[in-house]
Amino acid sequence: MKKKEFIFLLLMVIPATIALFKPGFYGASDEMHIAWLQQMDQAIVEGQIPPRYVSDLSFGFGYPLFNFISPLPYYVGEIFHFLGLSFVYSIKMVFVISILGSAVAMYFLVKQMSGGWVGMAAATLYIYSPYRSTDIYNRGALGESLAFVFLPLILYFLLKVKKSVKQHESVRWIGWGAITTAALILTHNIVSYMFIPLVIMLGIILLKNRLKELILFFGLGFLGSFYFWWPALMDSRLMKYDTVFNFFDHFPALKQLLIPYWGYGASVPGNYDTMSFFIGEVNLLIMGMSIVLLIKSFKSKTLKLGIVWWWCLALVMLAMVMMNFRSFWIWEHFPLIAYFQFPWRFLTLIVFGSSILVTMITTRKNYKIWSGLIIILAFGFNYYRFKPNDFLNRDDSYYINRYIPIPSPSNEYLNLKEEYLRLPKATEVRPKNIYSRVFPESLETPYIKPINHLDTELSTDSDKSLTLNYNKYYFPGWEAIMDNKKLKLWAGEPYGQIQFDVPDGKHEILIRFRETFNNRIWDIGSMLTIVGCIYLLARRPTKVE
Repeated sequence: MKKKEFIFLLLMVIPATIALFKPGFYGASDEMHIAWLQQMDQAIVEGQIPPRYVSDLSFGFGYPLFNFISPLPYYVGEIFHFLGLSFVYSIKMVFVISILGSAVAMYFLVKQMSGGWVGMAAATLYIYSPYRSTDIYNRGALGESLAFVFLPLILYFLLKVKKSVKQHESVRWIGWGAITTAALILTHNIVSYMFIPLVIMLGIILLKNRLKELILFFGLGFLGSFYFWWPALMDSRLMKYDTVFNFFDHFPALKQLLIPYWGYGASVPGNYDTMSFFIGEVNLLIMGMSIVLLIKSFKSKTLKLGIVWWWCLALVMLAMVMMNFRSFWIWEHFPLIAYFQFPWRFLTLIVFGSSILVTMITTRKNYKIWSGLIIILAFGFNYYRFKPNDFLNRDDSYYINRYIPIPSPSNEYLNLKEEYLRLPKATEVRPKNIYSRVFPESLETPYIKPINHLDTELSTDSDKSLTLNYNKYYFPGWEAIMDNKKLKLWAGEPYGQIQFDVPDGKHEILIRFRETFNNRIWDIGSMLTIVGCIYLLARRPTKVE
């Protein structure tokens, strides 16, 4: 990347992110990310690597949060917090990275396809699409925002593999592709499930005679993130399958996609949403021009459009179909797609696909003028949308107090339902009070010595056997060790809490959360895969063009 091109991208990023540098946080739907980052930080400081079970959610019963929530955005946030930033600013810096990183990634991708001018136009449109602002400033969708960085990178490295003639070149790009694929999975599982099967289909077309390279590209990516997605998939069987939102209530009407509207509200059943689903003036212009070009391509023998362009057009058309209520049958019958919750999430593919469709302007001699026009229009129509509705100036203490009930629940926490946390199947009733580490309290209550926010040492001295309850949800990884022997644990009633029997007499008991044996294997396997990919990159310097 030339210096002037980098400066241009940086100048484009500043108006989209300047609001993130104001003090405190703003009014966003998913503000609990700040408290979740605090919980990850606490788990890491206490030696839980990788973090899976956090201690303080759900009235102190904790939750296997990072066993199910893609952790990479919080890893990035934790780096900023380690460098001294507050939890609020650390989360906001992840949003900044999502804008800057996605702009650079889209620039490299489209520059490779159509040159620097078109690359700058595509990068600008990729930033200044209305849904990007909705994600950051209305929804506060941390993982989905960061996922925009990896979509163009995966395609970029796939095209690099396609263009590689020598094996050692191909191997390096496969390594990069595997790392970015793993990163996407670790960033947002829904976007991964939405995007990766489609890009694999493109890869089959591009590398039809080199399928081994395609298998390595994505196979290593799946292995690199295996420690997360495999336990999440297996352990989801232990959780209730209810979801707060019914996808059928959240199909956007066609007019909501096509007619300009901007709002900071919510997605609600019917067409009464106060949240904007508008695709964007320039995005719609590019999509319309693409359809015209599609028609012309059937009549012209000289007009040639690349496979990637056709794929992006198909991507956009698929997204439009999936956001229409007439696709209800697909949503009902396609595996796991109902857990997307909101059909309008397919706006992610619209933003991505329409930005790459910009490459069609290279069919015109004056493509530089068209590039400049797209830059001006994309910025001019959308820059004012990149700000929150409210600057609340709230710091860490507000969000920790609101979402973390330990040591005592605030009024704000008591008004939360925490419906976004799917409960274990053994949980009959959601906790509504703070309990001591071991309950119920009685004359036989053992001596309790907390080690950290999860682990505890107990001493018992009773003339009869005891059944003890530990105030954490029963989940794989918990163990109780008495006199150097593991006790049998089970889920107690009514909360699904850890329960175990202790015989009479004097006993020392250690209750702790550790990686299961299988998870340790997956951790090591993923780590070795990533190390192997880094080795592929280090074999010979790679020059990014």
